[in-house]
Amino acid sequence: LINYLIHLIYEVFIMSNLTFNVCKRENNENKVNLRRVGLTPGIIYGEFLKNPIPIKIDSSDLKRLLKTNNKGSIIPICLGKKKLNCVVKDLQKNYRNEIIHVDFQYTKPNERIKMKIPIKFSGQENLESKRLVLETHITSIELQGDVEKIPESIDIDVSNMNFDNRILLQDISIPKDISVLSDPKALVAIITN
Repeated sequence: LINYLIHLIYEVFIMSNLTFNVCKRENNENKVNLRRVGLTPGIIYGEFLKNPIPIKIDSSDLKRLLKTNNKGSIIPICLGKKKLNCVVKDLQKNYRNEIIHVDFQYTKPNERIKMKIPIKFSGQENLESKRLVLETHITSIELQGDVEKIPESIDIDVSNMNFDNRILLQDISIPKDISVLSDPKALVAIITN
């Protein structure tokens, strides 16, 4: 138990605040060879960059980065002597569900961006005790707003819901100054038995 708590504290407080190192990748570098030596190719792009920057990142560092940060997290990336605050914009995986490419979007403070944010549900154990099931239809929501104000995830408590209750996008509480780009009438989830 103590080892588990130490590991949890390490993951939450230390890993979530780390700067992740990446190296510039030459356009002629073979991506298959990079993967063979434990590197994942990627790119950093953004409105305020002159040109997209091809990169490579240690695959185990990338897995750690993704384990401790959500897709909407602002992640400090160190490229040489430059520190760039980025968000993970896209992951490409192969048929074995291994990451083969990562796209980062460079963000400046107060920049307005579009992000797909995961929806997380809590309280499902209360539904199970009533022999009810949460049937999810949407697992992420597209938002637009200042990069610092977009939440890392949308949390929905379903513990007090009953049979046939529905959650529409318009029912979800979104921070002020953040726009929902998805259809507000879209069904997020329904309670069934």
